[in-house]
Amino acid sequence: MSPRRVGARALSGALLVGAASALADPPRGTLPPAPWTSVDPFPLPGAGVTAPLRLPDGRLAVFTRAPSTLALLDEASGTVRSSPVEEPPSDRVAPRCDARGRLVILGAGGTLFRLGLDGRVRVAAQLQGELLGVVERPDGSEIAAVSSHQRVDFVTLRADGSVASVRSLSASPMTTPATLGGGRVAVGVPRGLAVFDPAGTVRLVPSVEGLRHLVSVDHGALAVTATAVFPLDLDGVVAPPRPLPSPTRWWSSSEGATALAWVDGPPPAVLRVDRTGAWVRIDAPPFTESAVLDESGAMLLVSRLGRLVALDRDGQERWVVDLRRAIVPRVTLGEHGEAWVTAVDGNLLRLSSRAPSSQEAPRAHR
Repeated sequence: MSPRRVGARALSGALLVGAASALADPPRGTLPPAPWTSVDPFPLPGAGVTAPLRLPDGRLAVFTRAPSTLALLDEASGTVRSSPVEEPPSDRVAPRCDARGRLVILGAGGTLFRLGLDGRVRVAAQLQGELLGVVERPDGSEIAAVSSHQRVDFVTLRADGSVASVRSLSASPMTTPATLGGGRVAVGVPRGLAVFDPAGTVRLVPSVEGLRHLVSVDHGALAVTATAVFPLDLDGVVAPPRPLPSPTRWWSSSEGATALAWVDGPPPAVLRVDRTGAWVRIDAPPFTESAVLDESGAMLLVSRLGRLVALDRDGQERWVVDLRRAIVPRVTLGEHGEAWVTAVDGNLLRLSSRAPSSQEAPRAHR
């Protein structure tokens, strides 16, 4: 594998968060009513660099560096099997599974790879620029939005992951892609929105000034500025704005009914935002680096230093757990009240409320 090194400009931190979360929602579990009391480590072949990804067959996948591997955990047996990969994934776009069960990753060199579960490359899509994000259409096709020399490219990917076509608009992209409905995909540009429709045409739709984010939510999209959020219709035309309490630092897109946004405050908070742009503010600790909703609407706030705070749907603190170790700041919830976390010390951690093993227990309080 010798991917082409690209020289496109670096994206802002907020935009990169959007790129990683523009993909489909992971399966959700339920946060337990009481804090996790047991931590079971499963050694990885190297330092973990991605959050655990639940595969269709129930196994968990984690990518590592030093060495670069794909590690697969069979929870029932506790066995970790690993396969070398020639290039670790970029941290800008989260790995995911496609409809064929292959792992889709953006390589550190800028190529979009599809890997078998043996870590071998099945398809490598050479993208002529820097990937902003990939979105799935209702028909199962995928559109990759790429920044390339002051233009935005919409790359249609076939079911096998190869490139089918490229359509472009001469404008520098300002946001990650979002779906508008009806198979349309949009990217923010200085004069509005670049909208790619199923017929293969790209058009410029005038939009709001000062656009910072495009956010997918509930099969629609929101346009976000420093001061307001604007619902978008199927053609990308904005509806009347909803004022924001303060500028947002990051957004988490969702195919469910709620997107999440972080505001620095004061006081700092997470906003739960619906498709109309209406939001509910929930006070949150300043260390929060990511948040996940469970099936009941409860929320888990996560820090890079391993502090986890569970909030009820109304924002009341349910419990706090301190893992006392650095982690990849994203948690994968299980179906039976457990959770999975990648520790940067080379372990995959299972958090549960079962009787503590011989391993250290997390500090917890309610």
